[in-house]
This record gives sequence, C-alpha cells and structure tokens, in this order.
Amino acid sequence: VEKKIMPLDWSSRLKIALGSARGLSYLHEDSNPRVIHRDFKSSNILLENDFTPKVSDFGLARTALDDGNKHISTHIMGTFGYVAPEYAMTGHLLVKSDVYSYGVVLLELLTGRKPVDMSRPQGQENLVTWARPLLNNSDSLEMIIDPSIGSVSFDSVAKVAAIASLCIQPEVSNRPFMGEVVQALKLVCNECDESNVVVSESSSQEDLTLLRTDARTSTGSDLPPEPSSRADYRMIDYDFDSSQEMTRPLSVSDIFTSSPGFDKSSLESFRRHSSSGPLRTARSSQFWDRVRGIPAGSMSEHRFAFRLWAGPR
Repeated sequence: VEKKIMPLDWSSRLKIALGSARGLSYLHEDSNPRVIHRDFKSSNILLENDFTPKVSDFGLARTALDDGNKHISTHIMGTFGYVAPEYAMTGHLLVKSDVYSYGVVLLELLTGRKPVDMSRPQGQENLVTWARPLLNNSDSLEMIIDPSIGSVSFDSVAKVAAIASLCIQPEVSNRPFMGEVVQALKLVCNECDESNVVVSESSSQEDLTLLRTDARTSTGSDLPPEPSSRADYRMIDYDFDSSQEMTRPLSVSDIFTSSPGFDKSSLESFRRHSSSGPLRTARSSQFWDRVRGIPAGSMSEHRFAFRLWAGPR
C-alpha cells in the first residue's frame, strides 16, 4: 500500500531551518578545527521523528581558515543547484559558500520546489534564478510560497524569505555568517511561538463565549461578565500591511506564567528555539546592519525586508 506523504507545516519547516542553521553555525564558528561542509543540501539533512534536523555527509568537507573571509583554493565539488557562484567559477571555497547552499535549502522550504527542475516552464528551471527577484515584495512573494504550507502568518514567511534573499546574494560580502542567520531565525521562531499562543488564547476565548451564550439561551439566566484582562489578547491579522505594526500586549512567557493552569512544560515549545544559548541581540543587530550596508545598486532587493523587520537599532 502506497503511503501518503503529508506536506510539512510551517512550524516544522521553521524547526528544520533553525536546526540545520545551528549545525552549520557550529561547524563554521565553534568546532575545532572549523569546517566547511561543501555539499550542504536538503538530502543531507536527516530528520528525527519529531523533525529535529541533523546535518550529515561530510565526505567533501574541508577545514576552514581561521579568517572566515579568506578562501581555500580547491577542486570544484558539490551538487548542481546548491553550489555558490564564486566557488563554481573560481574554485575559491569560503564558509559563505555554505551560506549560499543554505539559502537554497531555505528557498526549498519556502516554495516546495527543487533547486533544479527541468520539468518547470522556461525561466523557472533554476530555483535561485527564478525566486531571487520575486523575494522583493509582498505581491510577488505570495506567488512563490508553497500552497501546501496552509494558514500561516505572512509576516513570518516574509522574514524567512528576506533571510533567504541575503543568503543567496551573488556578492559574497553581502551574505551573512551562519551565526547571524541563527539569531535572525530565532527571532522569527519566537515570534511564531508567541503568535500561536495568542491565537490559541483567542480561540479558547471564542469557545468560552459560545458556551456562555448557549448557557444563557438554555437557562435564561445571565452569567458574570468575562474577565476584562482577556481583552488585552489580540490575534495577528494575516493580511499583511507594511504600514501597520503587529502589537503584542504580553510576551509568551507572560501569558504562560499568568495562567492559573501554568505548567513548566508549557514553555517547552518556546524554549526549544533558544536551547543553545541566550538570544544575542547584538549579533542580530550586526545581521541587519549588514543588510543596511549593501551597496545602493543592490538595495532595491531589500527594501521589502526593511519594511518587514528593521532589526534592532
């Protein structure tokens, strides 16, 4: 019997994106010696039952130089569709060659497409070539998002798209380091967790309102008014408007700890995204400063990202 493969939801895709980014960040910045994977691709990401990712296949890996901006001259190896342009043209290998490959994987998670698919219409065969100009604004971005993702905050998807856009920059100096990508994705994941909590609270409140209405109808009696504190919770509007900012009166930890049925295990989903250490806002600031430092000729690609997420200032 053929098994039906269910598409990944957005939460699972974020988990894969963040976990694999952490893996590359460790190889580039924390391992001794530092390592360039050289063949990072979706098929080299192994998933556990809960979709925890593990970076695998180090057959082409090379030891990186201490200065991440210096290259290694080597024979060109890797997988077509994932290889960074500077490496493909010159054989100069950098840690940021892996960053480009990671950006391609992010595009796969966003679009549900393969990096190279000759069955696609003309002009859409190469994922990076097709998607890069479409990552620039909300209208075109909606065209490339995998429809099987389902209901999701467009703001969250757009921020991941902005990160992918930076990772696949043709100019090496415009790409972030993987540690910066990790910090940016942590912010997206934390915001996603917060929005899920707010949506859950709102849904529960709606259910409670329906129950109260039914009770009034069946008994003809009035029940006490709902606690006014609940009115502070707001559901995120999924219709994106760059002129409006999302408002969150309470953080996710505030919502959990103020709940009468608070349980430490309730915070597990939130904490799993920061299990490798505290959120380093200075690093996130460096990431977005790098975006702002992109030459004027490339800036048009990133104005959409600025409107979405100006980053810490």
